[in-house]
Amino acid sequence: MNTSLRSQPARSGDVSGFDGLVFRPRSDTPIWQQIYDYILALIDSGCLRAGSQLPGEIHLAEKLGVTRITLRRALQQLQQEGHLTSRKGVGVFVRSLPSALVVRDGSRFAESLRADGKAVGTQTLFLEREPADPEMAAELRLQAGAPAIRLRRVRSADGQPIYISTKVFPADLLPDFEVVYSRRQSVTDVFVAHGIQKYRRVETRISGGFATAEEAQLLQLTPGTPVFRTSSINADASGNRIEWARGCWLLTSVDFIF
Repeated sequence: MNTSLRSQPARSGDVSGFDGLVFRPRSDTPIWQQIYDYILALIDSGCLRAGSQLPGEIHLAEKLGVTRITLRRALQQLQQEGHLTSRKGVGVFVRSLPSALVVRDGSRFAESLRADGKAVGTQTLFLEREPADPEMAAELRLQAGAPAIRLRRVRSADGQPIYISTKVFPADLLPDFEVVYSRRQSVTDVFVAHGIQKYRRVETRISGGFATAEEAQLLQLTPGTPVFRTSSINADASGNRIEWARGCWLLTSVDFIF
């Protein structure tokens, strides 16, 4: 593939940023692969900036002289690898640069996330009380069936979803959870309101995987995109386990710092 990358960043949705792509014969490299390589080179060189929007699929396919199916295969591969993200009804965007998450005791998410000036947001999906199932009970060291609180939410940076979490708490230790949480959607506020001024991280586990259909929808990804999965436990000063959290992060959205 012959390429001539623009020296200046392309404007969002500007098809002129793709003027330098000249296809080699299919026998050398499939056309979709050449498109993939070219867009990735535009991203790596800064010609396509983090957060910028690609041209619409129809216009870009016409510009390149390829079918939408061919173009879509390249875009899907870039989405699966975390270079691009698709926002339903809006378009395809270059992923923002990863933020740094400092894992430390007793810190708020917004303080731990070095988001480089990005606005950190919270969307609460559900907050409910239920009997602890055997897995919840084991992680929080409760009796099976003991009252528990389950919270599921999505965290974002500058409006871009980066993290889905499901957190479980012992209800008996946090009787006013819902009232306090409703004020600022802050779990730390809940702890402080119940006399837990300090808490510590007991363990953090990180593994890899691929986004399920639900995770992909919430993180605005293509199903099958690589993700981090985390499992962590926090305890108060007396050693009582106060939180078990499971999370799903886009692979390229965050760097963990311990």
